[in-house]
Amino acid sequence: MHQPKIKSFVLASAALTTSFFSINTSTNAQDFNINWKGAPEISSADGNFKMKIRGRIFTDWGTLSDNNGKFADRTELRQARIGVEGVMAKDINYKFEVDFALGGVETKDAFIEWALDPVSVMAGQFKVPVSFEEMNSTRHTLFIERSTFTDAFEFGRQIGLTANVDKNDITFIGGVFQGDFDNGNANQGRVYAARGTYAKRFDGGLIHVGGSAFKRENDEGDLEKRYRQRPPLHLSPNRYIDTGIINAESDTFMGLELVGILGPFNAQAEWGWMTTNAPDGGGQDATFNGGYASVSYFLAGETRGYKKGMIDQAQVKNPVFAGGSGAWQIAARYDVTDLNDLEAGINGGKQTTYQSGVNWHLNNFVRIQANYSISDIDGGLNDGQRINTYGVRFQTHW
Repeated sequence: MHQPKIKSFVLASAALTTSFFSINTSTNAQDFNINWKGAPEISSADGNFKMKIRGRIFTDWGTLSDNNGKFADRTELRQARIGVEGVMAKDINYKFEVDFALGGVETKDAFIEWALDPVSVMAGQFKVPVSFEEMNSTRHTLFIERSTFTDAFEFGRQIGLTANVDKNDITFIGGVFQGDFDNGNANQGRVYAARGTYAKRFDGGLIHVGGSAFKRENDEGDLEKRYRQRPPLHLSPNRYIDTGIINAESDTFMGLELVGILGPFNAQAEWGWMTTNAPDGGGQDATFNGGYASVSYFLAGETRGYKKGMIDQAQVKNPVFAGGSGAWQIAARYDVTDLNDLEAGINGGKQTTYQSGVNWHLNNFVRIQANYSISDIDGGLNDGQRINTYGVRFQTHW
C-alpha cells in the first residue's frame, strides 16, 4: 500500500537530481560548484546556497535464544533513508529525510534552522533533546542498538520549536514539542525538553558532561503509559520486560551523561530516571530507571569524532580501498533497564545486559558491526530468563 508514495518520492528525487546535473555548465560554471563529501554537494559560488544528497542503508542479521531454545533467526532492512540537507540564503539550514525500511515510509527529520552564531532557532520535526546515546546518530553508535533505556522510555522525534546555543564546547537545546507526522489527534499533549553539555578539551582528548530533562504530556483524554523493551537486538520478536498499562497523564525524565575520549580510547556512561505522573485521585506515581557504561578502543589509533555535544565521524587512517586494513574497533557495554517499582505495585522486570562488539570501518562511509550479548531478567512475567543474541550489521551512509 506504500508503493504509490515510494514511486512518487523516487520520481521526484530523480527529477530534482536530474535538474541540477543537467544545467549547462559551459554557461553557468561561475554560478555553482559541485564537491564530493561522501555524496554530491552543490553550492553557489558565494556559498550562500547549498544542497547535499544524504542517505543510509543498514542491513541486519541476527539469531536469538532464551531458556526455551532458539526463537529467532532472521534478517531485516533496518534503515533505508534518502534525503537532502543544505543552506538556504546563507543563514537558514534545512534537512529532510525519509526512511523506507521496515515495510513503510516514515518521515524522520524535516526542519529548518535559523543560524545566528552562536544561537540558532529550529522548527519542524527532529529529535527531542534527551540523552547522549539518543542524540548520537546510529551511523556512529558503538553497537547495533542504542542502550536499552532509550527505547524503553520511548525517546524519539516530534514536531517542535527550540532555541539552541553552541559556543566554546558548551551546548544547550531547549524548547517545546507537540505531536509528529503520524499523530493526527485533535488535542495533542506537549513535551517541554532541554539538554545541556560541556566539553573540556586537552591534548589528545576531552571530557564531556551533560544532562537532560523533559516533561511529556499525554494527548487529551489519554490517561495511560506503558514501557517495555526487547533484548538489545531489534530483530527480537519478544519483549521480556513490560510494565503493562500504567494510569498516568504525563511522565518526567531526568538523565546524566559522562563521556571521555583519549586518543583511540573512549568511555561513556549515562543514567536516567523516568517518573509517571498519575492523575488526581487516579493512582500512584511510579519511577523507573536505566543506563549503561561502555568502553571502546581503536586498534590502529583512530579516535571517535566529537562535535556539538555528540559523537561525530571517525576518520579512518588506512581505508580498504587504498590498500589498507580499515579501522578496527572493539567495544564492551554493561546495560540496565529496570521497570520494577514494587512500592507502586509494578513488577515489569529488570533487564541486565553484558555486551561485546567489533566494528570494522572499511572507510569513513562503510562499516560492519558484530555484536554478542547476554541479558538476564529479574522480576516480571519472564523472571529468570537468560537471552543470548548474535547480530551483524552491514551499513553505509553518505
